[in-house]
Amino acid sequence: MKRYVVATGTVTHAIKGREILKKRGIAAETERMKYGTENYGCGYGIVTGGNIEEIERILKKENVKIIKIIPLD
Repeated sequence: MKRYVVATGTVTHAIKGREILKKRGIAAETERMKYGTENYGCGYGIVTGGNIEEIERILKKENVKIIKIIPLD
């Protein structure tokens, strides 16, 4: 399964997004981004996998700020 980091810019949005995805049965963890954080706020993101279009739709619907989606694999 392809994995992604959804850069959110704040730890608050990362935690909110993680919990929303977990409630929908989608595996997700928050992580401090280790690279390129100069453009991603405080550098937190959600590590997740699966259908990224659906994940993005869910997060946007729930007003989770998405700065960028970065493929990991």
